[in-house]
Amino acid sequence: MKKSLKLAVLSLFLGVQFSFAQQVVVNKPSDTRLLEINKKEFIGKPLDYLLSVIKVPIKSIQAYPNKNKNEINSLTFRYITYKEYLKTWDKEMNDRPTQLVIEFNQNWNFIGKRCYPNKNPQCTEWLPEDEKTLGNLIVYDIYVLGKD
Repeated sequence: MKKSLKLAVLSLFLGVQFSFAQQVVVNKPSDTRLLEINKKEFIGKPLDYLLSVIKVPIKSIQAYPNKNKNEINSLTFRYITYKEYLKTWDKEMNDRPTQLVIEFNQNWNFIGKRCYPNKNPQCTEWLPEDEKTLGNLIVYDIYVLGKD
């Protein structure tokens, strides 16, 4: 009897844990904080798993130092265009629009050619081929910047 009660409690606990993970969905920029709060659900998993819960269009990015899958260390997603983001540079970070920063456990010395938007506008674009190329990278950390 004790064994079946323990099994039932364990099953209930696991069921709640897995159902909660399925509830993390970014339907609006302010929902991005849910990813940071529930980062344990995404750390150690491929980037494309995290991207599958983001329903808001990604309009610009910052890849550091660039979008090369062997050199990228961090990737920042924005829900506004790069031109719109430039208009907010004079504001404090907490007054800027929401940004999701994803770190990968590689290239901590930032070796590689840095991507400058004024020289290469595609640096700030999230393209379908970027998701294919970078989707298998493993998420190391997640944090959110901005006001939402």
